[in-house]
Amino acid sequence: MTDTTAAPVRRGPRALLAALLGASTMTIMASATITPALPGMAEHFAATPHAGVLVRLVLTLPGLAILLSAPVIGRVSVRAGRVRVLAACLVLYVVGGGSGLVLNSLPALLAGRAVLGVGIAGIMATSTALLADHHPPAEHGRVLGLQGAAMGFGGVVSLLLGGLLASLSWRGPFAVYLLGVPLLVLVLRYVSDVPVATTGRTATTGAWQPRLLGLYALVFLGILVFYVVPTQAPFWLGQIGGAGPALTGAMLAALNLVMTVVGLSFRRLREGRSFRVLAISLFAAYAAGLVVLGLAGSLWVAGLGILVVGLGVGLQNPTFNGWVVASVAPAARTAALGLLTSAMFLAQFLSPLLAQPVIDAVGLGPMFLCSAALGAFVALLLLVAGSRLAQPDRAA
Repeated sequence: MTDTTAAPVRRGPRALLAALLGASTMTIMASATITPALPGMAEHFAATPHAGVLVRLVLTLPGLAILLSAPVIGRVSVRAGRVRVLAACLVLYVVGGGSGLVLNSLPALLAGRAVLGVGIAGIMATSTALLADHHPPAEHGRVLGLQGAAMGFGGVVSLLLGGLLASLSWRGPFAVYLLGVPLLVLVLRYVSDVPVATTGRTATTGAWQPRLLGLYALVFLGILVFYVVPTQAPFWLGQIGGAGPALTGAMLAALNLVMTVVGLSFRRLREGRSFRVLAISLFAAYAAGLVVLGLAGSLWVAGLGILVVGLGVGLQNPTFNGWVVASVAPAARTAALGLLTSAMFLAQFLSPLLAQPVIDAVGLGPMFLCSAALGAFVALLLLVAGSRLAQPDRAA
């Protein structure tokens, strides 16, 4: 078993917290920012063979890059240091994301998106680990809740800012990735590694504990259930109420606002409750919200369902990030969080592929009900046997 010790942890300064929360916000902006630019991009590259498919890959390719690179980055950070990896990945984020401002071929643009994905993978794993490193366990609930709130707020900003910039030019939303430059300066100025000494087997060994594999499976199922909303709800909202892109975007932005509110409240929600109870609550929220969405006959009912799903989304990131952080030694945090990140993006990649046969067989509404049934099953499973999935909770 990994034998790891760490220096005593004190609450980090506000500038450090701001830098790490800002870095976390960058990850949620990655895809949503350029979504409004896709029609203009398709028009610009209309003469390129297979442009329709390739333009859609511009949106999804970073997820595949994250899936493949996150475990590797987790291992690299053990040797190179988390701050170095975070800084390097912010550079990749700026270069890969900002490449859309200048590149004029789809293959080159896709290469840039792959670089962006590697950057996002490293930012997600190291920023969460560093938040835990620089704050004592009693503060983890607060800072991870703030991280979830920052990501929710970033989702709202990216949807609105991306739409505004896309109205000027399809290249406009790619300028948002340049926000990584001031964040890189903040990270280099205010964030440092917390000394961690490791003996015996490598720090990455702890990330593969059987109990942690259960947590990776849980986050996979959570994203699998939730991701039917951003991928399928726009079609359902158009079908039941004729909602256009603007109204659909506003309703999905409202989901991110709920995520922000839950993140800000997470410290209080965590008090006196185990991670297992919070996980049961988030899967129950998914189930209830998706039932309302799937049975909705009007936009306002569908909107209510989306808001309830937002409660689950708001709980998911701080709950599972906190559960993983509390279940591994400090030296293994980035390795474990890297695997958690891979599980998330594997679910994002598979969710529309698994949903489509169900939609073809029974339709959009019943597909949401099937997803709700999966969420309810996982909540029931956690209620009965969840205590076996990870180590006992530590204070967070």
